[in-house]
Amino acid sequence: MSQENVDVIWRQNAAVRRGDLDPLAATIDPHILIRTDARWPEQRIYGREAALAWYGGFLELWGTDYRIEEVTDLGDRVLARWCWHIHGLHSGVEGEQRGSVICTFREGRIILEEFFLDHDEALKAVGLKE
Repeated sequence: MSQENVDVIWRQNAAVRRGDLDPLAATIDPHILIRTDARWPEQRIYGREAALAWYGGFLELWGTDYRIEEVTDLGDRVLARWCWHIHGLHSGVEGEQRGSVICTFREGRIILEEFFLDHDEALKAVGLKE
């Protein structure tokens, strides 16, 4: 099952790069909970519709140049390190944002996403670093 979870992460990455949220909807639970980094304005997003709206906001503001850089299989969880090369569609601002996400799976769908701006914090959260 864990390789299937890793495959979901790669399919999500491909969908974001195409700007297509429909494949993401199929990979997340209707009752998904997203916990963001403490430094982000939104702290919790609950439910598939809210999650898709949140993801869509990033696509609209930052563009589609989102890349998974590293994936760690943790059984029913996957740790993914990512980089978003930002091309502000409205502002013209360019840059990059790096972070990590821990995705917890149940029955092939993501039920919890925990975002971290600091990869070391994500590693600590999954017990891979003290």
